[in-house]
Amino acid sequence: MRLVLTEKPSVAKDIAKGLGKAVFEKDHIKCGEYVIVWAYGHLLEIDDGVAGKTWSLQELPIFPEKFRYKATNKHFWTLKEFIQKAKEVIVATDAGREGELIARLILLQSGWKGWDRTYRLWTSSALTPEVVRKELKNLKPIKDFDSLYWSALARQHADWLVGINLTRAVSLKAGSGVWSVGRVQTPTLALVVQRTLERENFKPEPYFLVKAIFSKEGKSYEGLLLFRPDEAVEDLQEDKGRLSEAKAKEIVKELEGLSFGKVEKVLKKIKKEPPPKLYSLTSLQRRANELFGWSASKTLAVAQKLYEELKCISYPRTDAEYLSEANKELVREVMKKLRMYELLPKVEVVGKRVFDDSKLTDHHAIIPLDRLPEGARSDEEKLYSLIVKRFKAVFMDDYVYETVKVFTSLGRYVFVSLGKRTLSLGWRKEEGLEDKEQDLSFLKEGENVQKEKLYVQKKFTQPPPAYTEGSLLKEMERLGLGTPATRASIIDTLKDRGYVVMHKKALVATRKGKSLVAFLQGSKLVSAEMTSEWERKLEGIYRQRQGREGYTSFVEGIKDFVKEQLESVLDREIGDTPPMRGGKRGDQKGGGKKPSPFKGLKKSSPGPLRGSGERKGAG
Repeated sequence: MRLVLTEKPSVAKDIAKGLGKAVFEKDHIKCGEYVIVWAYGHLLEIDDGVAGKTWSLQELPIFPEKFRYKATNKHFWTLKEFIQKAKEVIVATDAGREGELIARLILLQSGWKGWDRTYRLWTSSALTPEVVRKELKNLKPIKDFDSLYWSALARQHADWLVGINLTRAVSLKAGSGVWSVGRVQTPTLALVVQRTLERENFKPEPYFLVKAIFSKEGKSYEGLLLFRPDEAVEDLQEDKGRLSEAKAKEIVKELEGLSFGKVEKVLKKIKKEPPPKLYSLTSLQRRANELFGWSASKTLAVAQKLYEELKCISYPRTDAEYLSEANKELVREVMKKLRMYELLPKVEVVGKRVFDDSKLTDHHAIIPLDRLPEGARSDEEKLYSLIVKRFKAVFMDDYVYETVKVFTSLGRYVFVSLGKRTLSLGWRKEEGLEDKEQDLSFLKEGENVQKEKLYVQKKFTQPPPAYTEGSLLKEMERLGLGTPATRASIIDTLKDRGYVVMHKKALVATRKGKSLVAFLQGSKLVSAEMTSEWERKLEGIYRQRQGREGYTSFVEGIKDFVKEQLESVLDREIGDTPPMRGGKRGDQKGGGKKPSPFKGLKKSSPGPLRGSGERKGAG
């Protein structure tokens, strides 16, 4: 029996369609020599029983000799029966770190020993029958992905070690409720807390600008008085024109008797703006949040349905914004399906702006694969439309425009005006983007212009903008916090645990979130740099084929980090802690300040998955 292990029932059905002659049973699908079975995502999780039920500072740090796992669904036992009867296993879970972990844990906990008879189905394409048949002829040995498994296991064990130890320590110190601490969620929370406090503590200050309205032959334009204006000015930066009220009024009074100004200089420049990059999951989530107000998790859910069920886009859980050179024929096929015939010649000329193998990891950027099926829901139509428009835009011409800078003198002062005129909309036409334009091309150097109005404008300094889910995703991506597949769940976790709330489109830290970050201030637990460095090391385990050694080195480093942070936590006192809800903590004995219970503790063994580290093919 050739057993195909998928991550969910819908994928199992897709593979069955590709194989044909399918007989559907309650817990499996039979297709000739193939039997297809499915998980329901993570069927196995770390058994927290290894940490003990009693919460006590004396029990910390918790470093299990071995991690035990428990089934989250009785369906696991069904899979175990099939696995034990299989002669060959084909892993067809999601092609990524978590998909690899799901499959390996199921196989390991089922006692599978045939690693030399285990293969991987790996593709970014939607599982149409044609793709299924093609990829089943292109299977790769599972050992090619051993380092991906060890990277996933290192991530899981590290998150558990940080979470179980620091959550208990902080909660015990707080003395009330459960205070969840996490490797990625806590530095992400720190970003929101910092921005919330900046906005709450911000005190707006007034400032004043001097502006003038000039005209020539019935056409008017506005100028802003700037200090030391130069040719390099790209926009009207108001901070260069800020004045006290008294000084602004003094200038207006000085100039109010003048009726004419003079165009001293007109600078024109033709500029081109190339098309944007294709969508990664994070950039797609940001765009959907900006346009539709969607949460990151909603965008991911809709994208996943477009990929899995409707089969009209490529694999969405990707951090890539490029395609491979090998994807050119696929792109041509898609263009024909979507009737973009005029763009076919562009495939060979866009170059590395679209096709760049050096910028790819496991999967290419998100692109459409086919037309949207009839009957799709409104949200599916919206997101699919975004993906199609971006796909089309990247093969279109540059946006070409002319900028005009006009320097108009009035008395001894110079006012600056910026104009913009579109020459060719190019790719922006597809994306529906239009700029506000002020056509100043009618002005010529040396001409006199009429002063229509001169006035003082009062404005106030503004606080930094609150984080939306879109802008927080962008910052998480910049700092390397999480992965495209996990960032949405991190934001949801912060909401679910009461650390942040939504106010319209803004993410705002709660009192609980502020208290936790204040307590941990100065700790590496709130350091985005530390967490992004961990992500790079996790990626390195896979990319550099470090295998079990990479896992061991990473987890040992995490243990050292946990011990260091526990010592720091025990030396702190948490103040202004609001009552927390939920979470049984058992005995809180030992919540006061005590000497570190783990000073001098020797490093323990890496604590591999029970039985997994010794099996051939596991790493």
